[in-house]
Amino acid sequence: MTVVAPGTQKRIFTYIDDIVDGLLVVGEKGVGDEFGLGAEKSHSILEIAKLFNFEIEMLPERKGNRKESKLNAAKSNKLGWRAKRNIEDYIKEITKKTYPPTLS
Repeated sequence: MTVVAPGTQKRIFTYIDDIVDGLLVVGEKGVGDEFGLGAEKSHSILEIAKLFNFEIEMLPERKGNRKESKLNAAKSNKLGWRAKRNIEDYIKEITKKTYPPTLS
């Protein structure tokens, strides 16, 4: 698995069903704009890569690579929306189903 150096770049990973639920809540109850939809916790790219338990190959750093992403979900939270799934549990779930491959 490849990771762009330094791997400490942080991102907010949110399950698509949670985003769709958030869009529906904002569409039904929200007025205006700037409704941030996303998980509460951010993770480094390297943290996420390690969850897959593969060998990691570090690629050279890229110019202009964002070090961190931020999100203000306060307005969405006031409407009662929060992301329900977290990336760690999701990766554990899908890797358990897929890896190790079964021999036929």
